[in-house]
Amino acid sequence: MLAHEGGRVLATLRTPTEALAAVGRLKPDIAIFDLLLLAPSMPEALRSVIADNPETAIVMMGMDDQKAAAREAMDCGVLGYMRKPLNEANLLTSLLQVKTIMACRKDLRAPATGEGPQHRAVIIDHDALARGLLRVILEDNGFEVVAEAGSGFEGLMAVERHEADFVCLAVDLPEIDGLNTVACLRAVHPDLPVLMVTARADRETVSAAIRSGVQDYVLKPFDAERVIASIRKLVA
Repeated sequence: MLAHEGGRVLATLRTPTEALAAVGRLKPDIAIFDLLLLAPSMPEALRSVIADNPETAIVMMGMDDQKAAAREAMDCGVLGYMRKPLNEANLLTSLLQVKTIMACRKDLRAPATGEGPQHRAVIIDHDALARGLLRVILEDNGFEVVAEAGSGFEGLMAVERHEADFVCLAVDLPEIDGLNTVACLRAVHPDLPVLMVTARADRETVSAAIRSGVQDYVLKPFDAERVIASIRKLVA
């Protein structure tokens, strides 16, 4: 599938030792690991290979019943996750999003000022890849991401635990959807800036978001410059 889309596979390996060594030796753009391959010592192995190879995007693949391990991998810095059985659509979608994240890291890195982060953010989105892309965009432009959450309830808890200056919030969320999450936020934090991130461009969704207290919104897939312009306007 990769070759069919113009990719070049540098190596296919069967053991953790061979795979981890190959990343350092071959310096690929993307390295894809099976969760089972790294299971015994996954956090340490992932953190090590990511720290030693910052230009390589690490992607994991696994089954639906490995969600806990997938979340742990994301916490280690993995940029993508593909569910088995693989098909061309989910493979290419995951790799395209990872490519976007890596491009942001290279092209949108803000100059170092030595002044520390400008503002602190909480990201609430059920899509781990979308959260990862937003984190890269924000951090590369001087903002600090103090927490991520995959559901409305987790997001509300994260906002209470961390002193955030603004929230990036998706519309489609499990447990409590984005619009109801905004209502809950407004009840406790009436002045907290909220940027809605959504794949929905219909007038009804946008109008409902604005009525609920969202100050601005951006559409997925993200345009990094639009995201940063919106956030700077929110926190000005």
